Amino acid sequence: MNRILVPTDFSQQSDSALDVALGIARKSGASLHLYHVIESPEYPEITDIMAFQSLGDMNILEKIEERLKSLVDDDRCRDIETTYSIEAGSPYEQITRKAQAEGSDLIVIGSHGKKGIDRFLIGSTTEKVIQNASGLVLTIKEPLSYFSPSSIVFGSNFYGEIAEGFKAMQRFADLYSATVHLLKVNTRSHFETTRYSRQLMERFAEEQKLANYTINIYNDDSEEEGILNFAADCKADMICVPTHGKTGLSHLVSGSIAENISEQALRPVLTYKIKPLKISYGVIGPFR
Repeated sequence: MNRILVPTDFSQQSDSALDVALGIARKSGASLHLYHVIESPEYPEITDIMAFQSLGDMNILEKIEERLKSLVDDDRCRDIETTYSIEAGSPYEQITRKAQAEGSDLIVIGSHGKKGIDRFLIGSTTEKVIQNASGLVLTIKEPLSYFSPSSIVFGSNFYGEIAEGFKAMQRFADLYSATVHLLKVNTRSHFETTRYSRQLMERFAEEQKLANYTINIYNDDSEEEGILNFAADCKADMICVPTHGKTGLSHLVSGSIAENISEQALRPVLTYKIKPLKISYGVIGPFR
């Protein structure tokens, strides 16, 4: 891991994300880039309005740059190569563009966990970054005294499509010598026999050359609940889920497990984007 991008809006969640990113940078030797996007939202939140009012007559750009520089000069960053930049535009578009342009291996982003009408009208920047980012996205919601995940839950259906991008997640797990708990959740509407699921998972582990892992099949009312409940049962440090990055009508209809998990989980959530499954003659998987 060489480059880590940390978007910040100077909130507590962003500060928690920065702490985690600094820990990862120390562990991996990566550099870190702080990034702030100035936006004039169509539906401004109360916090946005208060933030702009608090600036008074001061130049907004100067104030933001002053705050970014204070973070870079903070003692927490003294042993990490840390830079910063400011741009204007749509936050999620600028963040995903910046990550790709800079060749970032990882985006570490705080989540405010918006719910209800705010989430529907305004949307969550974090959610949209998860949908659109091409690389790893680590979502942080709660402050962590120490980030060193030794137990990671990887929830999936284990069809062939998820293999693409998994290597990056595996390198992250290897960085911490973490045990990866492969998890298949059975629900009433999406049921597979234990034998069939286990065969899929064993083949996946073999193809990915996993060494430190467990195989787990869990029954619950939904895949999201199953992943969250299993992570709680085994006291996992982190959850990882792949995402198709659905947008538009298909996203409103079916949603995304990865985004829902990131919204609901208090644990850190790592996501990576996979390409849509190609359907051939009505068969949806698994593929080699």
